[in-house]
Amino acid sequence: RKAPAIAAVKTMTRNLITYATVFLLGLPGPGAAELSASDRLAAGLPPGGNIQGEIIDLDDGAGGFLAIYQRTKLENRRGGIVLLHDQGTNANSLEVIRPLRLGLSKGGWDTLSLQLPQAFPNEDSTAWQSRQAPIQARLQAALDWLRQHEMFSLAVVALGDSGAIALQFASAGPPPEGLQALVMVSVALEGDAATALGKLQLPALDVFAESDRPAVVDGAAERRRAATTDASAPSTQSVISGARPGFFGMEDSLLGRIRGWLAVNARGAGGLAR
Repeated sequence: RKAPAIAAVKTMTRNLITYATVFLLGLPGPGAAELSASDRLAAGLPPGGNIQGEIIDLDDGAGGFLAIYQRTKLENRRGGIVLLHDQGTNANSLEVIRPLRLGLSKGGWDTLSLQLPQAFPNEDSTAWQSRQAPIQARLQAALDWLRQHEMFSLAVVALGDSGAIALQFASAGPPPEGLQALVMVSVALEGDAATALGKLQLPALDVFAESDRPAVVDGAAERRRAATTDASAPSTQSVISGARPGFFGMEDSLLGRIRGWLAVNARGAGGLAR
């Protein structure tokens, strides 16, 4: 009588190990249903839960990935914003990403939050930077998708080390079609990354917490120098007073700062400005 119960426990254990492996390593699972489940877990999407947004499948040329699309309810749509989470967070993370994707939507923007390639726990920024190519490919796919859906006033909001990757993407040459602004939240730029600010041809907002990570706070002067001395487009550095890493309890202040800056630096003419 105990044999079926033992077998069931073993099966459950194998499934949990499979999900954990796929979640941490981004490896393909043994079947489409299991891969879909692991993607949902990685993106912070509770099974059957209300995520306040539409789950869509995008393709970056190397494979599919998930994103959360939140259409604004305002009649006058400003355009589209792509959000990039940092390592250790996800497309629906309570840390910065979810408050911004919902709050910016209430301000007239359609938001598209991307699930980025998974990382091992406790990886450093160098390991995350090694994923630059697939992250940038997903960003390009997201911008293409928004343009295909009649949004030509576009902005990117990127958190942490993903902000440095977004900066490299936007500064590699003329900005991609429709991209008007870049917002970097709690971004530390090291080495050659800071020089990318001098090549950027669109407005950028460098916003961080007063008590942010040491690398972010300590590098603020260098980022400000690069932006004000070298950059060909206007850039702004802004500190959220009293905030700590993650902006918990200060989400409204961060949202207000970003919305106000976008109102000045992104045309946002109904999402249709070319």
